[in-house]
Amino acid sequence: QILLKSDYHNTVEIGDEVSKPEDTLEDDGLSVFRFHKCAVSETAVRILKLCRKTLDETVSIVVEDPEDPIALLPATLYKSAREILDLFRAIIPTTYDREIHEIPRTAGVLHNDALFLAHACLTLGIEYKERFPPVSPNDMRGQALRETCMFVDMVPVFRELADKALGDMIEKQHDQLWELAGSRISLLGQSLRSNESLSEWEDAETAMNAALYHIRHLSKAWTPVLSKEVYGRSIGFLLDTIFNLYLEQIFKADDISENACHFVSAVFRAAMQGALELLRGDTEGCQVWDRFSAVGRFADMSIVDINIALSEGVFRSVTGQELSRLITATFGDSSKRRQLLQALASES
Repeated sequence: QILLKSDYHNTVEIGDEVSKPEDTLEDDGLSVFRFHKCAVSETAVRILKLCRKTLDETVSIVVEDPEDPIALLPATLYKSAREILDLFRAIIPTTYDREIHEIPRTAGVLHNDALFLAHACLTLGIEYKERFPPVSPNDMRGQALRETCMFVDMVPVFRELADKALGDMIEKQHDQLWELAGSRISLLGQSLRSNESLSEWEDAETAMNAALYHIRHLSKAWTPVLSKEVYGRSIGFLLDTIFNLYLEQIFKADDISENACHFVSAVFRAAMQGALELLRGDTEGCQVWDRFSAVGRFADMSIVDINIALSEGVFRSVTGQELSRLITATFGDSSKRRQLLQALASES
C-alpha cells in the first residue's frame, strides 16, 4: 500500500549540510559518511521505516528451542525486510516510468531515494547484527542468521538505479541543448571573418540565451531537490555542453575580425555571468569553465596582453596549438606575432 497508494511527488528534506573539507577547519573526517542534504520522497522514508520495524521484530524474538516452529520466524522476517527494499526497486521505477524519463524533478527524486536507501543499507546489517539475542550452540539456523545478516550487498543496485535515473535525464537534456544551439551556430566559425554583424552572430547570441533559459528552468526544478554537490555536477555538465559547442566554432575559425572579437567577448562574458548564477558561484562542476573563460578573455586582448596573460597562467587550460591558431586567426603578420608563435611552438 505504501508503494502503490502513496503520492510519490511528496518529498521531505533530510540529510546534513556537508561542507567541502577545504571550506572548513572543523572537519572531523566523517563528512564523507554523512548523507548530503536533499529531498527524498515520503514513500522512501516510509519504506525504510517499515524495513526497520520489520528488523526490530526480527531481533526481538528469543528462540529457546531450535525445533520450535517459531525458530523459523527471525529468518522469515529478515528476508521480508530485504524484500521490502526490493519491492521499492521493482515498483517505483515501473509505476512512474514516464515521469522519471520526462520530468526532471521526478528523476531527481528517484535518484535521491535510491542513494538514501543505499546509504541506509551500508549500516543496517551491522546495526541489527549486534542486536540479535544470544543464540544457543545447537541453534544452527540462528547462528547462520547472525552471521549473514547484511544489506550492504544491496548498495550497488540502488546506486546503479540512482545513476540511471539522473544520468538518463541529464543525457536527455544534453540532447535537447544540442538541438537548441548546435544547428544555430554551425556556421559561426566561418562568419567571424566578417567585420560587420551577420545573421550568424545574431543566431549565436539567441542560441546562447535559449540554452541558458533552458538550463535555468532545470535549475528551478533541481534546486529544491538535489544536494549541492549533485546539483553542481549536473548543471555544470550541461553548461559544458553549450560551452564546448561555442569553443569548437571559435577554434575552427581561420580568420577573426576585430568586431568579431568584440562580439565573441560579449557573448562569452554574458554566458559566464548567467552560468555563475546557475552554479551559485561554484564553478567546480563545470569542467571547461577555465577554458571558456580564457577564450573569452583572449577576444579582448592585444598581443602584449596575451604575453602577460601567458605568464599569469590564464591560458593553462588551452593547448599551445589551439592558442597559436587563435593568434594566427586574430592578428595580422608582425614581428610580435611571430615571436609569440615561436615561443608557443618551443614550449609545445
